[in-house]
Amino acid sequence: MKVSVLLTALFLGSMLAGAPVQAASMSGMSMPSAAAAPPSATEKAYITRVAHVLLAKYPTVASARAAGYFKMTGIMGGTAIYFDHRFSGITPLHPNFLWYSRQGRLVGLDYEYPQSRYPKPPVSRFPIGAARWTVVHQHAHIAYRLPNGTVHLRGIRAYPNLRLGKITPAELTADKVLPTGAALIWAYFHPTCWDLGFWLVPNPKGAFADLNPLVP
Repeated sequence: MKVSVLLTALFLGSMLAGAPVQAASMSGMSMPSAAAAPPSATEKAYITRVAHVLLAKYPTVASARAAGYFKMTGIMGGTAIYFDHRFSGITPLHPNFLWYSRQGRLVGLDYEYPQSRYPKPPVSRFPIGAARWTVVHQHAHIAYRLPNGTVHLRGIRAYPNLRLGKITPAELTADKVLPTGAALIWAYFHPTCWDLGFWLVPNPKGAFADLNPLVP
C-alpha cells in the first residue's frame, strides 16, 4: 500500500476520533485519483530502471534493516512500510520509505520531502508527472512494548508537544497515547511532506495505483 494513502488514513482517522489510531488492515481501501492513472512511457522506463537497482539492493527486509531502515507499520493493504530515519539525502536510488510484502519482499517505495524545506514538490528531480505527487500531513509514530511482551506500532496525532526535539515517554503519557506500564521503543514526528510513491513490482492496476492485487 502506498505510504501516502496509509499515513493520510491514519491522520484523518486520528483527527476524526481525537485519539490515537491503532494500525489495522485496510486491504479493501481504494482511493482512485488522477494521480493513479497508468504510467506514461517515460514513467515506465524510469520505474523499470529504479526497480532493477532497488530490487537487487534491498530485496528483503533483512537487507533493508542492514541499510538502516526500520519497520514503521504492521501489514496494511498487503505491505509493511520501512523508514530510514530521515527526511534528507533522498535520491532516486535511495528512497526514505520502502514497502515490503507480508512475505518480506520489496514491492514498492516512497520519496518524501518536508514542505518546510520544499515549498513546492521537487518535480524536477524525477521524470514523473507532477500530478503524481500527493501530500502526507503531519503526525507522529510510536512503537511500544506492553508488560506481556507484545509490541505495538501506532500512528498518532501530531500533538504540539511532539513537534520539536526528542519525543519522551512523559510527553506521550501526558497526551494519553502511551498505555500504563508500556515501555517506549521509539517515537518520531513526521512533518507534512510531499510524497511520490509507486510499485516496483508488476501491478495490473498500474505502478501508481494505491493497491496491488498481486501483493495480497
